[in-house]
Amino acid sequence: MFKPLSDYKPDLQKTLSVMSNTYESAANRRGGNVTFRALPPSDVALYSEFDLTAFNYDMDIDDYAHALCRMYAASFDVRTRIDDNMVPAVTPVLGIGDYSAFVAGEIFFQKDTSWSKPVLSHLQDMKTLPPIGESPWYGRFLRITKEILIHLRESGIPFTRGFFSPLDLAAALRGEAIYTDFYEDPDGVSELLDFCATATIRFAEDIYSLVDRELGRSPYGLWYLNGNINMSEDIACMISGKLYRTLCAPHTQRVIDHFGRGHMHSHSRALYLVKEICSLRNVVNLWLATDPNQPRPIEHLDRLVADADGVCLAIDCDSFDEIEEHADTLKKGNFSICLPVKDPREGEALANRFNRLFFKP
Repeated sequence: MFKPLSDYKPDLQKTLSVMSNTYESAANRRGGNVTFRALPPSDVALYSEFDLTAFNYDMDIDDYAHALCRMYAASFDVRTRIDDNMVPAVTPVLGIGDYSAFVAGEIFFQKDTSWSKPVLSHLQDMKTLPPIGESPWYGRFLRITKEILIHLRESGIPFTRGFFSPLDLAAALRGEAIYTDFYEDPDGVSELLDFCATATIRFAEDIYSLVDRELGRSPYGLWYLNGNINMSEDIACMISGKLYRTLCAPHTQRVIDHFGRGHMHSHSRALYLVKEICSLRNVVNLWLATDPNQPRPIEHLDRLVADADGVCLAIDCDSFDEIEEHADTLKKGNFSICLPVKDPREGEALANRFNRLFFKP
């Protein structure tokens, strides 16, 4: 199904080297690395066309894994000539529900997404949660992962997986009531966040161990995982920077410290969080997604360069002209710039144009 990893990139070793250098510079708070990610429709079609309701996740796991990997392979096949920073990788696609159901609760599927429902009517109810590892979806997710890994063994394609931050996981388990809990019972929230950090570490360790057993002999099977943790900080976009810094950040930091380096995600509606997240120890990357009708990161580069302090910011733009216009400012920090393109041919042309602009001999 999958070709060897090197078949999917014009120069795999160059791409891996450029990205490794970027993260190493970010870890040492040095700027000067700018890379490009083309986004053809085939890269995102997987998420809109893959029918999550077509499978029984107890009985059809092998069918699910085969269908998912077939769609990944098709998306990789059409972008083999694009010399950008994308290193092909596979991750389970189950919507967002599985990001908390591994602790407790059920996943509710629609064709192209999923969700979970809060299971904590009161903060004290966390004492009634099942021991970490005993939720039905904990074992189910590991079985799904193993079936996917079987398809990756021969290709050398990396496996990757993201996680909720402790705050995002706590909000999924508690629901909107957590916003009043911050003020009515901050100690209870801190206890829940501590539980969520512990659960995330345990879950990630079990996933990483499984991937190591299946892909550990391939050169890059764990390229995204070794020494890294990838977490979202979406709920933090709805609270103040001070509240995040004092109550929530210490628990996110504990997870990062356990694994080594943090690859984070947040949103442009809360640009003030860039400084907070990038101030955490050993954060090397922050995917800063652009929200509708909110500030566009590409238009606030001077501030972002200062606030990121060398952390690589993954941001998007609307046209290549914006990249050219801001090239000098981008070079002051570390950036990965994503640009939607109409098809792989345009992606190839713009990647080559970018490389001439930023990687002159």
